[in-house]
Amino acid sequence: MTDKKMFTTAQIGSLTAKNRIIRSATNDHLGNRDGSVSDEEIDMYATLASNEVGTIITGHMSVSPDLGYRADEVQLCIGDDRYTDGLSRIASTIRRYGSIAIAQLSHAGPKGLHPIDFNTLTTAEIEQIRDWFIAASVRAMKAGFDGVQVHVAHWYLLQAVANIDLNRREDRYGGSPHNCIRLPQEIVEGIRRECGPEFIIMVKLNAHNSAAESDDSGLLSLYASLLTQAGADLIEISGADFTRKDRKAELYYLDEARQLKEAHPEIKLSLVGGIFSLDTIERALEVTDFASLSRTLLTQPDFITRLKAGEEIKSRCIHCNKCFEIFATKYERCVFGPVIHKLEETFEH
Repeated sequence: MTDKKMFTTAQIGSLTAKNRIIRSATNDHLGNRDGSVSDEEIDMYATLASNEVGTIITGHMSVSPDLGYRADEVQLCIGDDRYTDGLSRIASTIRRYGSIAIAQLSHAGPKGLHPIDFNTLTTAEIEQIRDWFIAASVRAMKAGFDGVQVHVAHWYLLQAVANIDLNRREDRYGGSPHNCIRLPQEIVEGIRRECGPEFIIMVKLNAHNSAAESDDSGLLSLYASLLTQAGADLIEISGADFTRKDRKAELYYLDEARQLKEAHPEIKLSLVGGIFSLDTIERALEVTDFASLSRTLLTQPDFITRLKAGEEIKSRCIHCNKCFEIFATKYERCVFGPVIHKLEETFEH
């Protein structure tokens, strides 16, 4: 299997990844209620990094210093310096095995414990959120991460702002596609300015950025181009409807990624969604530079090791989406188990 493209090296910004596999950000629900890192998370990242995952993106971290605006009650926080030492444990664990360590940064916005309607925020409040992302990136760099990923997908705040039909703002952060992407663009520019040319900046971007989700290829092309010009090293293409895909569906956003690559061959891309096998990894890599896996590595963190050894060609994931609910009821991250005692301690009522 070592002759496959997935096992070739590739450049991300200033660093060379040992292969083309990215662990896409996945909420592990293993954080502590005070926003800090748990021992169980460190064990999880050690398992991933020791199993041939070339680049590992953490689960989303909240940039807000107020824990009330997190996406859930155990989401990690990167919004204050007191979390830096704990976060450094994640970075050092990932890098120990030769993997690239990327911290995903997010603001829950409308999906938070205390939902926010970004359309009602003042310009100054939007600018404050921008500065939180930039400060969080500096914090990630100090903690030893190789870079960050700015989360502009899955209906969290930045993706909501970027959606041209949801955005009803009348200041410079709304009213046109260029204005709708301005906040993520200014965040990327600020990170590049504060963290320097060697620090990796990724952006997770929805394939569709209008409510209709039709003929959005021009919008995706514009957004990816502007974010790359602002300093992004890699765009990861995702989507907000991945949980509604048919169980037999594959490579959910491949067509959108192909259109983007054809329009902008200079933009480095990864694709996430519907990648569960050797075949889908290699087909993704015919179009994009990297292949990102989430649920596949959630159920089998050693899947890439198994592929490399020729033991597996397809993940055991059955695309049931139960991983989005059983963590709080059965204390498992996957229907195939096992029970995780940390989840039991957190969610047992």
